[in-house]
Amino acid sequence: MTTPLAFRTPPRILIPKLVRSRDAWKAKATERKAQRKALEIRVRDLEASRDLHRQRAEQLQQQVALLEPQLAAARRPAPVPTPAPKNATDPAAGTTTSPSSTSP
Repeated sequence: MTTPLAFRTPPRILIPKLVRSRDAWKAKATERKAQRKALEIRVRDLEASRDLHRQRAEQLQQQVALLEPQLAAARRPAPVPTPAPKNATDPAAGTTTSPSSTSP
């Protein structure tokens, strides 16, 4: 049987590999940390924008609800005024007076 000391890697080979591995891990972790922070900022900004748009949409919905009855009223045809029937017993019904015909 072989002893564990027979397969041992010398430190001059092992240490540079471990250093490279550690440096690669740190670089990857730093990159991910920066990416995470950028995404957190983006999410924060998107949530703020979404809230702003939601408030604006609710405000416009209320405005539409207030203006719809006015629009419906404006679209209804105006009633055609019917002329009042002339009363034959009323002597002033057929006469009109103009301001130029009367003098003080």
